[in-house]
Amino acid sequence: MFPTPFELKLLFWVCVVMALWLGWIVRADCASLPLVPRIWRNFENSVTVFLMLLMLSASTVQVLARYVLPDDVTLPWTEEAGRLFMVWATLWAAATVQRTDEHITMTAVFDLLPEGAQRWLLVFCDLLTIALLAPVTWWGWNNARTLDIMQSISLGLPLSIFAYSIPVTAGLMIIFSLGLIARRFSDQPVRTGGSAVEI
Repeated sequence: MFPTPFELKLLFWVCVVMALWLGWIVRADCASLPLVPRIWRNFENSVTVFLMLLMLSASTVQVLARYVLPDDVTLPWTEEAGRLFMVWATLWAAATVQRTDEHITMTAVFDLLPEGAQRWLLVFCDLLTIALLAPVTWWGWNNARTLDIMQSISLGLPLSIFAYSIPVTAGLMIIFSLGLIARRFSDQPVRTGGSAVEI
C-alpha cells in the first residue's frame, strides 16, 4: 500500500473547511426553499465549491512545484489529483445542471410547438435520459468495484475513486430526471423562455 501524501491530506481538509465556510455564506440564496430542497442545495453548493477548490489548489501547487520551488522539491501527486478533482467536478456539475434543467439545448423547433407538445417532448427526453443513464449507472458501479483492488501510486488511493464518479453522478441525474418529470406534470412551469426555473 502506498501512503497518501501528507500535503494532499492537508489540502483536502483546508478545502473542506473553506467549502463549508463558503457554503454557509451562500446559504441565504436557498432560504425561501422548503427544508429538504434547502438542505440539498446547501450540500450541493458546498460540494461544488469543495471540488473546484481542490482542483484549483492542486493545479496551482503543481505549477508552483514546477516553476517556482527548487528542483529538489517534487510533488508528483499534484497532476493526478488535479485530474481526479476535475473529473468529479465536471460530472457533479452535469448532475447539478440536470436538476435545474439547464443543459444546453437547441430550441428552434421546440419553441414552435404548442405548450402541450412541448411538455410531452420534454417528458420523452427525460425518459430517454433515464433509459440511457440506467445502464451507465449499473455498469459504471460494477466497473468501479473491480478497480477497488488497484491503487494509485502517487495518491495512495484506490483507482476506483476515479470510476465511482460516473455511477454516482449518473444515479443523481436519474433521480433529478424523475423529479423533472414530476414537475412537468405539476402546475409550476419548468421552463420559461428556454431556460429552467431554479428550484
